[in-house]
Amino acid sequence: MKNFRISILALIILLFTVFTVDAGEVGTRAIFEVEVIKGDNVKKSTEIFSVNGTRARIDFPDAEKKITDQTPYIMTVDGGESWVMGNKAKDRFYCSEMQTEEFFKNLGAQFTNAIEFFNVKAQNPTIKKILEEPGPEILGYKTTHVQLETNAKAYAWFLFLKFEYSVKIIHDIWYATDVEIHPIKRKWINAITQSSNDIIDSMFTDFTSNMPGPILKKEAVIDITNARKNETKTQKVRTVVTELKKLTTAELDEIFKMPECEAMDDDEVQEKAKFLFYTGKLAL
Repeated sequence: MKNFRISILALIILLFTVFTVDAGEVGTRAIFEVEVIKGDNVKKSTEIFSVNGTRARIDFPDAEKKITDQTPYIMTVDGGESWVMGNKAKDRFYCSEMQTEEFFKNLGAQFTNAIEFFNVKAQNPTIKKILEEPGPEILGYKTTHVQLETNAKAYAWFLFLKFEYSVKIIHDIWYATDVEIHPIKRKWINAITQSSNDIIDSMFTDFTSNMPGPILKKEAVIDITNARKNETKTQKVRTVVTELKKLTTAELDEIFKMPECEAMDDDEVQEKAKFLFYTGKLAL
């Protein structure tokens, strides 16, 4: 029963929680500070995004913000056609490779199968733009402030109990007005909107259509309501770029050194999707 409830809730959260960050500049390293607030629990983390032409990498360092050979990361060196993902699983650190389009089609198929298995009835999320206005400069970039409201509901029956949840998300987003989204991120977005799952595809299409430029700051208030218990839990997430640094040729060559990796199987797709989701990078 408990695993069933967790699975249903995870499906709903995956449907309606979207995070996107992008440095947007060639030969640059951007440092993002992330803060997640759940009740009295505040969790802070750092993400380091490096980009150079057709190469991009995101590192997820520890609390000391140091990158080691055990630091989880995702990386592409071919313009986003394929990705290397390194993280620690089953007490060993290793990396695996994935083709971007195949990854999301596999993920979409697994998501569809899970919905059918649990007989989940989910409405397509509605995404409404509340406001759009000029924002402040962030690290020298002119920004546009957009506020979006996302609403959705889903339910399923298990034995004689109905599990029903609603989700409301208010996103405040500041994107660089005069900078285009990097082609690597565009490749990822195009793939995630063609997962062959109608709900995932329409949600990401609607959401990303409101952000023509790379995001420099993002705040989200997420309300998840359990209708049966009449209980709402709120989570707040704040992401902001705090530093931009030009990278030397030597630094770039070290950052984008390709390791020997294993092929990713179907079971790993689920694990990697969870890794991307819980680190807020399912949509990069």
